Amino acid sequence: MKTVLGTIFLLIHFLACFGQVDTTKVPFISYWSKGDSYDFRITKIKQQWKEGVLTKNDSSAYVVNFLVIDSTESNYKIKWSYKTNLTEFNIPPELFDKFSEYEITDVIYQTSEVGEFIGIENWEEISRMMNRLFTDLIDIYAKEKKISKDVLAKSMQSLISFYNSKQGIEQIVFKELQYFHFPFGLVYSISEPIIYEETLPSLLGGNSIRGDSKIYFEYVDFENFYCVFIQEMMLNPEDTKEMITAFINSMNLDDEEMKKAMNTAKFEIKDYNRYEYFYSPGIPYKIESNRQTLIDINKEKAKSIEITRIELIE
Repeated sequence: MKTVLGTIFLLIHFLACFGQVDTTKVPFISYWSKGDSYDFRITKIKQQWKEGVLTKNDSSAYVVNFLVIDSTESNYKIKWSYKTNLTEFNIPPELFDKFSEYEITDVIYQTSEVGEFIGIENWEEISRMMNRLFTDLIDIYAKEKKISKDVLAKSMQSLISFYNSKQGIEQIVFKELQYFHFPFGLVYSISEPIIYEETLPSLLGGNSIRGDSKIYFEYVDFENFYCVFIQEMMLNPEDTKEMITAFINSMNLDDEEMKKAMNTAKFEIKDYNRYEYFYSPGIPYKIESNRQTLIDINKEKAKSIEITRIELIE
C-alpha cells in the first residue's frame, strides 16, 4: 500500500511543482540506474552498563558495496556485498582457510520503483550458510572449552533463530538495510514535524510493537538535493515488556525467580536516528541510528546503547 500511495503522492507533487522549485517539501524517490555502485563503511557499536558501570564495549566495522544489478519500471534489484571479519567469531587464525567459504556475503534484494525495501531474495541461501558456520563454530568451541555441543547449541539458539527466518534476517541481521531505505516513497514537509504511531513486527509472533514516532528536518539544500532529518521513536513499554517476556520464555529457562522479576520489570527503549541524504539520486551520505534501552528488573538497573553508522566512502 505504501508503494502505491508513495507513487501517487510523488506524481501529485511533481505535477503541482512543474516548472518551479517547491522549497516546502522533500520528495524521496530513487534515481538509480543499472550498474550504479557505491561503497559504504558500516560501523556497529554495542555498550552496556549495570548499576552505572560499563560492562561491555564492543565495536566492529566493515565496508559494503551497493550495486544496482537490475532496473525495471516496477523495481530495482540490488546486490549488497561485504566481507565477513572472521576475527569477530574468535576463530583461530590457523583455521581461517577452513572458514574461507564464509568470508564473502552477497545479499540480493529488491526495492520498489521509488526505492522502498521489499525483501531479500536469497535469504534461504544466507540462512543455510550461517547455520553451517554456527555448526562449525560449535565444534571448535566445544573442543577448545571442553563443553558439550548440546549445551553450546542451546546457549546460541536465540542467536541462531534470527537466521532461520526471512523476517529475522531482514529485520535483525541486516537491519542497516532498513535504515538505508527508510525514507523512500514519500514526500516530506519540512515546515512541520511528522508525528505518527509506528507498528513493528514481533519476531516471535504475537502482537506487533507500537512506537510513538516523530520526523523533523534540520537542514535542506534544494540546490544540491541534500537534507538532514531526524527520526525519533519511543517504543510502547507494555508491548516491549510482552516481547521480551516472550523471548525469555522461548529460551525454555526453568527459572522461577526470573519469571517473578519480569512481573514488575520496567523497560524503556528510545531511538534517535539522524539521516544525511542526497535525496536525488537517493543515496545516504551518513546515517547514524542510536537505540538506548533502560531496564529496571528485580531492583537492578541496566542500560544499553546500540549504534549503527552508515557512511558513504567518497
